[in-house]
Formats: sequence, C-alpha cells, structure tokens
Amino acid sequence: MNDVVTASIAPGRLQRKRERTRASLLTAARALVLERGHEPLSIQDITTRADVGLGTFYNYFETKTAIFEAVIDEMRAEFLAELDEVRARLKDPAMIVAATLSFCLDRGTLNDEWNRFVTYSGLPGEYVLLPEPEQCLADIRRGASAGRFKVDDVAFTQGLILGIVRHVNREIMRGHLGRKAIADTTRHVLRMLGLPDLVARAIVQTPLPPVAAGKKDRGDDAAAAMLS
Repeated sequence: MNDVVTASIAPGRLQRKRERTRASLLTAARALVLERGHEPLSIQDITTRADVGLGTFYNYFETKTAIFEAVIDEMRAEFLAELDEVRARLKDPAMIVAATLSFCLDRGTLNDEWNRFVTYSGLPGEYVLLPEPEQCLADIRRGASAGRFKVDDVAFTQGLILGIVRHVNREIMRGHLGRKAIADTTRHVLRMLGLPDLVARAIVQTPLPPVAAGKKDRGDDAAAAMLS
C-alpha cells in the first residue's frame, strides 16, 4: 500500500523539482544579462548562479540562445498578465481597445528591464510587446457586434492595428517619436474603428486602472501608465 502511494506522489514531486530547477536557470540568466550588459556570458556562469551542475543545463535548454528566448517568453507572459489585469476592469469595447494599445506602447517603450534584456541578450530578430493577435481580433469583433465599431473587414483591421503598434513602438525606441505618440496613436486607431474624434479624445484622456503594486515592482512606473 505504501509503495503505491509513494509511486503516485513521486512523479508530482519530480515535476515540481524540474520546474524549480528550470525557474532557477531562467532567473539566473535574466539577472546576469541585466547585470553584465554587453559583457560576455557563458552557460557555466548561468549554472553557477543557479547553483546547478553544468550538465543540468542541457536537460532544459540546448543552447544559450534557447534560454534567452525562454526568458523573453517569461517576461512577455508577465506583461500579458498585467495587461489582463487592466483589461478585466473595463467593459466598454472602445475603452478595452484603447487601454490595450496604450499599455502595450507604454510598456514596450518604457519597460527598462524588457528593453535592456532584449538589447544585451543579443538575440537576433525584433522583439516587441504587442497585443495578442487573437485577443485583438476578438476585441474588434465584440465592438462591431455591439455597434460600437464600424468595421468592414475585421481581420484586415486587426492586421492594421498590430502593424501600427509595432511601427510606433519601434519609432519611439529609435527616438523618432515622443511620448505623445502613444495617445495620438490610440486616438487614431479609435477613429479608424469608427468613433467620432471627440469620443476618441475623451477615451484617450481616461486613466488606466492601476496594476497591482507587487507587479509594478518588477518593472518600472510604466506599469501604472495613463492613457494620456
């Protein structure tokens, strides 16, 4: 009987141990990249900080690039969780779209930890904090169904919105656009969705619901950003 109980518990304990080890490796990689900047970083540096053997690393990640990508995924998940918290307090489809766009642009350009990790990790390609494509599509459909938006092609409009966010995020990061571009972009998208300019302006000037203080501490003051 005891052997049966032990056998049923052991897999769960093993899984939790694996999760803790993987989390330790991710935490170590994240911290070291942020601490060292452009200074070279080895896999052994990561395993030493995580207090695991060098061989253990390869049970979870094939390369240093792989763990850096996993850290990016973890940071993006944290961002999306914060965004969900903001969105959950809103009912109006237009306000949800506006809050989502503003939050993505604000966090994408002012989240110091995210931007430094993307820069220092040396990962190829472009990493931008964007709304979830499926969520964006659902938001447009919801607003159109409620008569709040006037949209002829929902999928095409979704592509436009995601492209706009990506472009404005990039231009703010390059210094080609100022912070005012966040409110201007949000207002432009609301007008594109069929809202009168006066209504779009009023929505843009509405403060975002705050993110829990514990989550704000992980990044910077942008987590409590306003639409204006």
